[in-house]
Amino acid sequence: MIAIIADDFSGAAELAGIAEARGFKAEVQTQFDPNSDAEVIAVDTDTRLRTESEAVQIVGEVTRQIIAATPVWIYKKTDSVLRGHIRAEIEAILDATGKRDCLYIPANPSKGRIIDGGLYFVNGVPLNETVFAHDPDYPCHTAVVRELIGESERIRVPDVTSMDDLKHLIDASTLTAGAADFFASSIAFLGCGLRDVTSHSAQARKPMLLLCGSLAAWDSGRADEMKKRRFVVQTLDQPISPAIWQQTQKIMLAIGHPQSADTAILTARLIETALPLIAAQNGLRIGLEGGATAMAFIRRMGWTRFEVIPEGHTGVGTLRPPGGPILCVKPGSYPWPEGCLECQD
Repeated sequence: MIAIIADDFSGAAELAGIAEARGFKAEVQTQFDPNSDAEVIAVDTDTRLRTESEAVQIVGEVTRQIIAATPVWIYKKTDSVLRGHIRAEIEAILDATGKRDCLYIPANPSKGRIIDGGLYFVNGVPLNETVFAHDPDYPCHTAVVRELIGESERIRVPDVTSMDDLKHLIDASTLTAGAADFFASSIAFLGCGLRDVTSHSAQARKPMLLLCGSLAAWDSGRADEMKKRRFVVQTLDQPISPAIWQQTQKIMLAIGHPQSADTAILTARLIETALPLIAAQNGLRIGLEGGATAMAFIRRMGWTRFEVIPEGHTGVGTLRPPGGPILCVKPGSYPWPEGCLECQD
């Protein structure tokens, strides 16, 4: 069993989707349960927005549970733009596993996110000059990686400017951690094509409800992007009725970007507003954008385990809870891949 420890649900789903595409049977869990036939289990500790002390306690306990199941590999998934209690959570895993140090690569060069000279860039722009400078929970005021994660002699962060830079030799005493590109590069050496992967991307996909609680996504122009893809875009300040399904098969419901409000309250409102739309439509596919949005939704629905469905969309985890609808889960800071949210008219 390969274990992934992620601090939010969208990150867990993203990496589980990568593992599934590589030929591994994968599952996403919010409470670790080794009684599964999955070869890869991605556990969401839901610690990004907790206090540092809470995060250390939760991650340490989950790690100890995973160790008891004797995994062949543990990967620590973090936010690619360094949000969360990164140093503290990595060190909690090092303490629990007894590993010597951690090779940490948060760069995602396939998405234009690189580390050069110890500085983090997004498509050539220093991190602190991007939309992440205004993140409501972890505003980024510097591009210096060491300042963002904190000093630790046990965490090595190399420069990564291309996909070739991800090819590192890892020994058993080293913890691997970082973003999706490093995971994809590393898991390729552990086994690939273990079984035939059947893509379901050609199936009819209507209707579609996209819930966007990510401010980074909104600030990046997600509304205009979805309108071009023939979504009806609604924000919480606009009334919406289930009767809207008579007019369209694709709806995006978003919190928008209010000037001042508690994001947790807004996310809860987003979910409650969506529930009548979900109840009114059978066979619905639901897109969840942003880890906090995804976690709020699945908690509201009472789900804890998710089968990963191979659809071949990089960066998106396509999941199905027992007896539930298909969920397309993605971190908020990337665009939706072409074809992922499309439906047959």
